Amino acid sequence: MSGNELSQNVIDIINRQATIVVIATVDEDGSPRTAPFGWVYAKDVSTLRFATNRNHDTYRNIVRDGRVMICLMEEGNIAISIKGNARVCKEHLSVREQSAVVEVNITGIKSDVTSVASIVSGIKCEINERYVEFTKRVYEELRA
Repeated sequence: MSGNELSQNVIDIINRQATIVVIATVDEDGSPRTAPFGWVYAKDVSTLRFATNRNHDTYRNIVRDGRVMICLMEEGNIAISIKGNARVCKEHLSVREQSAVVEVNITGIKSDVTSVASIVSGIKCEINERYVEFTKRVYEELRA
């Protein structure tokens, strides 16, 4: 996979609400900063959205410098890096006041698959029972 559009398979993986991606931003001193995120939504083939706490380093880095790289590794030998420009598109989630919605305009996608080994499992999460309804509401706001 290469180019600047997500395949339908990757969109389906991201939108199943149990996929974790690692998002890299640029710290003020130029160092890379990575963090895992689970509230991620593929709006379309060229746009991702995710929710982040406004007190998080990722949020501050995006406000200052919108460059991001998102790593997705998933079963089925999927390993891709998604490069983009991020901006805050909603300062406050109605279900979580301290969180914002960030929108990423994809500028490039590259495959990181190697012939040496295959990806047999991605990073998985299981939502705590008491947060299932809350998570559904977060995703409703990401889709809006």
